[in-house]
Amino acid sequence: MTPAAQAGGDAAGDEAPPTAAAPGGRTRFESIDALRGLALMGIAQINIQSFTWGAGEPLAYLTAPPRLGESVLYFLQAAFIEGKFYPIFGFLFGVGMALQTRKLRRLHPHDAAAAAAAYRRRLVILFGLGIAHGLLLFSGDVLATYAACGLLFVAWAPARPRALLRLTAVLWALAALSLLVPLAFTTVLGADPAPERIPEAVLEAHAIYVHASFGGQLAQRAMDEIWQQIGDIPTFWPQVLALFSLGMLAGRLGWVQNAARHRRVWRRARLLGWALGLPLSLAGAAMSVVRARTLPGAEGGWESVLLAMGSVLAAAYVATALQAFEQPWSAVPRRWLAAAGRLSLTNYVGQSLLMAALLSGWGWGLGEHASRAQLALGALAIFLAQMVASRAILRRYRQGPLEALWRRATYGRGGARGAADPQARSAP
Repeated sequence: MTPAAQAGGDAAGDEAPPTAAAPGGRTRFESIDALRGLALMGIAQINIQSFTWGAGEPLAYLTAPPRLGESVLYFLQAAFIEGKFYPIFGFLFGVGMALQTRKLRRLHPHDAAAAAAAYRRRLVILFGLGIAHGLLLFSGDVLATYAACGLLFVAWAPARPRALLRLTAVLWALAALSLLVPLAFTTVLGADPAPERIPEAVLEAHAIYVHASFGGQLAQRAMDEIWQQIGDIPTFWPQVLALFSLGMLAGRLGWVQNAARHRRVWRRARLLGWALGLPLSLAGAAMSVVRARTLPGAEGGWESVLLAMGSVLAAAYVATALQAFEQPWSAVPRRWLAAAGRLSLTNYVGQSLLMAALLSGWGWGLGEHASRAQLALGALAIFLAQMVASRAILRRYRQGPLEALWRRATYGRGGARGAADPQARSAP
């Protein structure tokens, strides 16, 4: 990629990507931040639904007997939201890896080991933050998984784009196989003896989360977090590594930073997402509604496989968003989304804190009786408030509080300025 493309400038008469000024005269790619903001908005919709149930069921459980409106909303969430926004985060994490490691190599041109050590330190700190987030606030944390997979990936990711392309293809094949792991476990271990009922352990965890004090939730949350992290290794890690590899390839080739120069790539992504991801998502969502209504205790069915395969719809979301970001009418929503995306680590953890305060037993305790629609509106309200707060913070500060803490812990007080690439300052 040319220096002009790297800086977000206009080269050879091509349209320049939307950019925003960053401290020190540097340039941020606003589209990357805006995509992070979009991912935050979608992830909040899923996290809030499962917040009072633990991490076992992303869309939580339908009440018995569920009303038609609740079932319809469950279907829409399953088809268009569940599993469609974490891939955007994972992909952008890979893009951030490419930009961040390139910057560190420039800062240490004669010491590749120092550059690699700085990035590993960054990931180790993120891992610790993710574990703390999972143990204290929300056992569905993804930061620790991203950090662990990041440490594994950067250890053997090839430098040449052609080799990285081959690795990406292999990782996506492994990710596709990983989708069958839950089904294989169910086949080997056998079906739940009472699939028509919500498991007793889940009901007990729900009672703890909606009634217990903060301290009274810690043991249950620790158990959920441990099983979440262990269960992620065979099922989620292959998908995350594939997303990282694709994101790093995209970052090195400038697919996101200069989307207007790669229209063919994004046309194909949009076609793949809508033509393949949408039918799979709709079919998986329909089966998921039936299961949630009649067999809530069943796990690892084909509906989970179809929904996971339908996550390719995220490619259409990214391609469509990047196309929209080029239009003049998108300037205002793009800037607001980008503000939330620049503070994505602060906002991601902040969402959990706000949800806990609203829904948990140690907070307002609204989770016990809140309907699915009320929770969806609550997640939207939280994200809108975060966009406003993010704009206000960025008018006075370069970063959000957790971004600044992460950066200082990584590089130290003296090395924080200029050590991090402006595109990767916020959390993936």
